[in-house]
Amino acid sequence: MNPTPLGDAPRALAVPFRSSARRWRASASLAALTLIATPLVAVPASAAETADAPVFTGTTEVDGVAAVGSELTLDETGGTWAPEPESRAYSWLLSDDAVLDDADVLVEGATDASITVLPAHLGKYVIGRVAATTAGATSDPVAAPAVGPVAEGELVAGTARISGTVKVGSTLAAQAGVWTEGTALAYGWQIDGATVATTSTFIPQAAHAGKTLRLAVTGTKEGYAPKTVYSASATVAKASFTTTTPKINGTVKVGGLVGATTGHFSPEASLTYRWKANGNPISGATSRNYRIPSRLHGDQLTVTVTGSKPGYTTKSITSAASVVKKPFDRASSPTISGTLRVGQTLTANRGTWSPTPSVVTYQWRAEGRPIPGATSRTYKLTRAEHGKNISVEIVGRKYAYLPATRRSAATNTVKWPLGISRPDVTTHPTRYVDTTPGRTVTLKVSATGGGLKYQWQRWTPASGAWSNVGSNSSTYRFTAKTAHELNRFRVVVSNMAGKDTSNRTYMWVRSSTSSPFQANQVFALWNYSAVIGESYDDFAGYLAVGVFVCAAPGYHPTGDVSVQFIGSNGRVYPGEGQEMDDHISNGVALDPNGCGVFGAYSEAPQSVRVGGRWRITDRSDGQVFHQYVKYDRVELDAVAPDAPAVNALGGPTAGVTGLGTEPELAPVDQTRAQLTD
Repeated sequence: MNPTPLGDAPRALAVPFRSSARRWRASASLAALTLIATPLVAVPASAAETADAPVFTGTTEVDGVAAVGSELTLDETGGTWAPEPESRAYSWLLSDDAVLDDADVLVEGATDASITVLPAHLGKYVIGRVAATTAGATSDPVAAPAVGPVAEGELVAGTARISGTVKVGSTLAAQAGVWTEGTALAYGWQIDGATVATTSTFIPQAAHAGKTLRLAVTGTKEGYAPKTVYSASATVAKASFTTTTPKINGTVKVGGLVGATTGHFSPEASLTYRWKANGNPISGATSRNYRIPSRLHGDQLTVTVTGSKPGYTTKSITSAASVVKKPFDRASSPTISGTLRVGQTLTANRGTWSPTPSVVTYQWRAEGRPIPGATSRTYKLTRAEHGKNISVEIVGRKYAYLPATRRSAATNTVKWPLGISRPDVTTHPTRYVDTTPGRTVTLKVSATGGGLKYQWQRWTPASGAWSNVGSNSSTYRFTAKTAHELNRFRVVVSNMAGKDTSNRTYMWVRSSTSSPFQANQVFALWNYSAVIGESYDDFAGYLAVGVFVCAAPGYHPTGDVSVQFIGSNGRVYPGEGQEMDDHISNGVALDPNGCGVFGAYSEAPQSVRVGGRWRITDRSDGQVFHQYVKYDRVELDAVAPDAPAVNALGGPTAGVTGLGTEPELAPVDQTRAQLTD
């Protein structure tokens, strides 16, 4: 017979709806018992068998649907036990014919009042039994009428749904929802009712465009009737092209041959072309290339590319518009007017153009190379253009006309302004100056070139570099100071044509006790340059100082140079140790550069030292030449009183600052100039 649908199965087949309670005689054979349609009356057992055992009066039945996955429960509420049981024991049997006999099979492990129907129970009848126990006495099992046969269960199905955009080329995914646990799922993608794919994903093809797509999800599980659910239907849309904007290749001008890029349709498509003027289709212009007729001059030219492919939405895309241009009817080369001298302004003359350009741009050139920033109609010549030829390039523009570039002929070379030439110093300043502090020194030059500017410069031994001094004048006057000793002076004469630098002036300053040199300052003697450092007040009982000298070629300080101290009281204190009254007695060792060091000593008392001066004398060539250096005290630390004089005062540059290895010598190969006012 056909299986009864889940939920419609009867409580029992061929068994009374409610039978009377039955008791099993211990000696009775199960095969001898049959179920009949009329109620059965319980037959009392012997007193020995039933003493104190509970007795059930009434009917039992099994509640629930006899289908796989359902739960059946033994219902005792149709009767009563007497006495009330202390405990109950349940068992369940499977029967082929709904008749309780010894052919029925006990369901192992089913010892509760309820049982879950399994796939193994399909087609069987289910009989539930209960036995009660009180005070150790157990009743015979009481069986409820059989229910069944067990039918297939009904699956709980999820909701089928299509995930993704339903269009050609798009990947779709099957969504099945939640089903009965353990259900195996199968998919069917249906186009107009016909299954075309059974995978969990699906990509509609071009042939599916415009047709109806539906997803079928079928669930199967042992003991359950298969079940199929369907998604909502959807129409497969056409796919879309990916494109770029086409461009017009070539110069858009009258008579020009132009072409269109494809627009790069992806995927590849069948393409058609339509050329348009001012948005209107041009008759017959349907090829990829197009030669522009003269009648389109001034029009806006575009090209529209249309792509088509089965399963794809036809797409048209239009290029940017380009104005159809033509050359100027006439465009003359420019000319240049103006004076070809630095500082003068030149003017570009456009010449004859037809039609007249609406915009003209300019670029001035020197020797054919663009002059940065020279983009006006006029240009003022600078010194950078001196000696170069000049030209100008113009570009004319007008709507619907091709830009035209024209360049003028090159001019002659640019000259300096009238009266201007490269500076030339014709009279140089005094070569050597020998002066004393407080005297006025005048340096002056003469130069030619026109439009001249003057910048005097000074060099000092301390800086070793030239720095600007004075004002814009051919003459430089200043008051001499000991700070000017061994300085150099020069002047730079310049104009727009260039510059020239004068010869150097070397300067000597003869110091005095009232205007002495500073300690560690380089100064000149007659044939020597020298430095006297800071003084040591207590060096082996003497006032001591380090002296550094450099000799002119062929000279030696022994017998030529002496050093004495003049106290603040004006008294001269002769030297001691190496010093005689008027010369160095022991000699001075000179290095390959002609330089050496020695110590000078004095017994001048402490009371006359502050405000005192060291005097160094050069007697070479029969001269008596003095220079004076300010007493400047320094502490002598950790020097042994009996140390040799030269070693105690250090090496050649001891106490001398900023000199390097030796002070730069003043030139001594020429006679020094007289004092100047």
